[in-house]
Amino acid sequence: MTTILENKKYKLFCIIVDFGKGTKVLRESKKMGVTGGTFLLGTGTVRSNILKLLGLDEIRKEILLMVIEENLEEILHEELTKIFHLDKPNHGIAFSMPVANVVGLHHSEYIPKPEKEGEDSMKYDAIFTIVDRGLADDVMEAAREAGSTGGTVLHGRGSGIHEKEKLFSMEIEPEKDIVLILSTKDKTDNIVNLIRKRLNIDKPGAGILFVLDVSKTSGLAI
Repeated sequence: MTTILENKKYKLFCIIVDFGKGTKVLRESKKMGVTGGTFLLGTGTVRSNILKLLGLDEIRKEILLMVIEENLEEILHEELTKIFHLDKPNHGIAFSMPVANVVGLHHSEYIPKPEKEGEDSMKYDAIFTIVDRGLADDVMEAAREAGSTGGTVLHGRGSGIHEKEKLFSMEIEPEKDIVLILSTKDKTDNIVNLIRKRLNIDKPGAGILFVLDVSKTSGLAI
């Protein structure tokens, strides 16, 4: 008997709100079917049009990243806008983008992207790997062995269904390393597969990895 795996589509949903509201946003998102997310803490001290557009021109912002199934995209935009008044000035912003591949979510499986006819061989992918704090070096070591020349490490905290632990009967949320690696498309599959093997990404709670298409880059030496 042949088993057919459903190839679900995913989106990266990002919402930027004032510090202290992120947990409330995640709580409401879980009611709509989201299983978890990763928080980044931002401070905006440089005045620029780009920072103002992203809502980072004021001090202390929370950036919540959630990998969601595609069918939740419109629901989240509509409901979170209503609940947190995102349609009003200075209440926050949200945006989403396609996720090319994802590993580490329930019932997800990494499937290499087929080469598209006429595709530019020098285009790039952005590989994000989210693991417990202290494991970024292991991620980068695996990536370098697979052909990567470097990456960027960010720090956040997790709040997924597999990530909560208790200390003296109080819930704690372990800190996270977020590793961003830009890769030429011909190296992406090797990098992803070696990271998932070394970090046991397929094991629940071990981390999450997703790949985004990069439309344009400048200053890269890959």
